[in-house]
Amino acid sequence: MSWIPRGLNDSGLVQEGSDGQTPSVPALATHHGELWCLWSDPAGDLWYAIGDNNTFQPRLKFPDQGIPVMAELSGQLHAIIVRDNGEMAHYVFSDVDQLWTTPAILDPRAGFISHSTPAFVAFHNKLFLVFLQDSNLYYSIWAVNPQDETTTWSPIQEVSGIKQVTGIPALFVLNSTLHVLCGSNDGSREILGFSYDVPSNIWNSSSDISEGRAASGVSATSYGDSAFLAFQEDGPEDESHTIFISEYKDGKWEPHEAVAGQTSTSPPQLSVLNGRINCIFNANNESMNLKWFSRPLLDFSLSSWMGGISDDALLSDITVPGTHDTCARSNVPFVRTQYLSVTKQMEAGLRFLDLRCRVHADGQLYMYHGGMPINFPTYLKFDDVMQEVFTFFLTHPHCPTPTETVFVSINNDDNTQSPTNTPTIFYQAVANHIANTPLYPDGTSRWITSALTTTLGEARGKAVLLRRYHPDPELPIEAQIGLDLSAWKNNDPDCNLITPAGVRVTLQDHWQYSEIQPLAQLIKSKFSYVSAMLSKAAASEPDHWFLNFTSAVGDPVEKGEVAEAHWIAVGAHSGFIGKFVQGMNVTTRRNFDWSGVGGEREGGRKRFGIIAMDYPELPKDSDLVAWLIGTNF
Repeated sequence: MSWIPRGLNDSGLVQEGSDGQTPSVPALATHHGELWCLWSDPAGDLWYAIGDNNTFQPRLKFPDQGIPVMAELSGQLHAIIVRDNGEMAHYVFSDVDQLWTTPAILDPRAGFISHSTPAFVAFHNKLFLVFLQDSNLYYSIWAVNPQDETTTWSPIQEVSGIKQVTGIPALFVLNSTLHVLCGSNDGSREILGFSYDVPSNIWNSSSDISEGRAASGVSATSYGDSAFLAFQEDGPEDESHTIFISEYKDGKWEPHEAVAGQTSTSPPQLSVLNGRINCIFNANNESMNLKWFSRPLLDFSLSSWMGGISDDALLSDITVPGTHDTCARSNVPFVRTQYLSVTKQMEAGLRFLDLRCRVHADGQLYMYHGGMPINFPTYLKFDDVMQEVFTFFLTHPHCPTPTETVFVSINNDDNTQSPTNTPTIFYQAVANHIANTPLYPDGTSRWITSALTTTLGEARGKAVLLRRYHPDPELPIEAQIGLDLSAWKNNDPDCNLITPAGVRVTLQDHWQYSEIQPLAQLIKSKFSYVSAMLSKAAASEPDHWFLNFTSAVGDPVEKGEVAEAHWIAVGAHSGFIGKFVQGMNVTTRRNFDWSGVGGEREGGRKRFGIIAMDYPELPKDSDLVAWLIGTNF
């Protein structure tokens, strides 16, 4: 697939005119489903812009000067700025206040001095910083102490040993291993590689490195089973400053390819967002404008993947990635289960929304999680959530006619019994919302409220109601709306039910771990339930629904080690065994035998049902969502 320009026009400009000029290397990162770029202008001021895979918004001022790098860790965006005097300033972006916090200065007396662009990445819930000093690479690790929330940078240590290096280094994570690349400090400009051994806390030389020759530095990123290396020039005699990319796949670096014949002044930078790899660099001319090219890494678009599935496909016969407690983007760790907004979830390919609501005195539905209101004190209306869904259907640039649907599971978050909280009140509140939803211009509804299984063709551009809440007892069965999941048993690893309309549904939602056990054991137990349900879904009839939750929570105060949903989904350092334990997202992607289970559908595809996840976009190199979607084709 070819590289194409993005941004303002066919020339790939990131910003208008002089707003996007930079004499140095820009910094790239993804944060909460958006692409961030940070750069220094010719006067030395720093600017940043936020965008998607198509355009960036106008630039914003950054409160410092110097050489920037960025990385996201546990939903927070971090920046390191190397100032002109060589000292390094550590910033964190506050999503609540929408500003960069007061920086912490890394102690220059401890060796934190550099005069070139460092490398910065998150790995195993820590930040790794690698920088050049006196032709050697050094690294330090930033970590949060979970006991008291204090943070520290570890003493600097050497990476490269006796090998002298030059230029700009790059860090990337591939298959749970951290790698660093850098150019050799000799005439060959050979690209050297090192991999980090966690137990021994040392770097080892890599044996298989791209045959490219780096002029002044490299950058790298990864996605799924592949890593990508970007650099300038093809060898010591080439002064064209041509940008080349090499992909590491199936255990080796592939021959490098030019990025649409583009050239740059400084080494290009890479970042992957929603299955597209983005390459941003400063042009190799007097303007030094930031330019932007990208190409897809998938055979389908995550934002419109359902367009490749037949209209005749039953909704129950599709593999559908989704989110657990979709709207729980709270700043309270024990409440939060997601970092992405509903719109960003849909852009990332997620099509199942798990919505927990309560009825307020005004008769409106508001979003909750375990009794905690979302977006307190302003609250989040169910109406606003659904408006995001319908706006996505109608405004996607590649789909003048909607191709997508979304499965909307609605549950009553309030399980108390009172005159103001009865099955009738909640049922009617949802029914009223649906009845009041504006119709499409052709007079069709934006909702599918059938109690039976419909086809994708019928559901395109519509929300499909999965009714987890109880029916109105005053209504006859045939008058009740939605696929009836009200018999859903809480905390059950294998709940089988037949709806009043005769639809077969199997659910796995064992989420509560109150027994004493370490994180590794909990992940192993949860994965056994998830994998068993994936296997059942693959082997069952097309009209049999499967809902499979990878989420869980433990109780550290009373019984065990684990509390936050993030630890279980993304992984954490275990106090019991003293090392990092991979979370459910990586475990599900890497440990399940996707090809060895069940029967194949037409075209060789398989069906695994609905899979609801916490933080499905993490870790950064994960392609779990795309992998699940790919089983449909």
